[in-house]
Amino acid sequence: MQITTDIPPSTPIIDPLVMDVFLFIVLIGLFTYFLHRQSQSQKVLDTSLMKPSLSVLIVSLLLIALFGPSNLNIYLEHDALIYLIGMSWEIIGLSFGDLLFSFTFFLVGLPFMFLRLVFVYTIYKYYLGATTRKRVVITGILAELQFALISLAIIPIGLSSPGIAAILSIPIPILLVVGLLMLRYIPKPKGTSEWTELDGNKDWWDKEKEDVVQ
Repeated sequence: MQITTDIPPSTPIIDPLVMDVFLFIVLIGLFTYFLHRQSQSQKVLDTSLMKPSLSVLIVSLLLIALFGPSNLNIYLEHDALIYLIGMSWEIIGLSFGDLLFSFTFFLVGLPFMFLRLVFVYTIYKYYLGATTRKRVVITGILAELQFALISLAIIPIGLSSPGIAAILSIPIPILLVVGLLMLRYIPKPKGTSEWTELDGNKDWWDKEKEDVVQ
């Protein structure tokens, strides 16, 4: 059996999987750099005694963010075609009952779900004492709603423009649930360097008052 293709052999092609692998390497490198910069900053809590370690927590969350399911998408103009997507992949339920798996990190994951990575980074900052629990929760909620809110904004455009797909996106908040469970059951290390109490964050008039008292 002979397999033919419509693309000339001389046409350069970048395999989507190769592109995804390259972007993953770049992303993980940048993420590691930011974590290193945060851990090297002054006046952070000592996390060396945490069990499980902070590194294990962050790696676990990062894996869930990149490879866990995030949304169930229903394409309204294609006989309610259903997609199950993660940040780096999608599974398409075809009309004849088959499933199609593909990598979509470059096209979908980064532009529409990057707040999932911001949520992981915010949890890391929380355990270093550099942000508050409230900000972590708000970031997590926004991360889970990001793709759904974008799809809602596009629905009126998609219904009136045949070239744009109208998508109803239902969040699957696995990352948020795991992150909140970590905050609930894994306590932050105790220390005197809470970010809201750092001397460097005091207003100038408060510092002058302390100097006068001394």
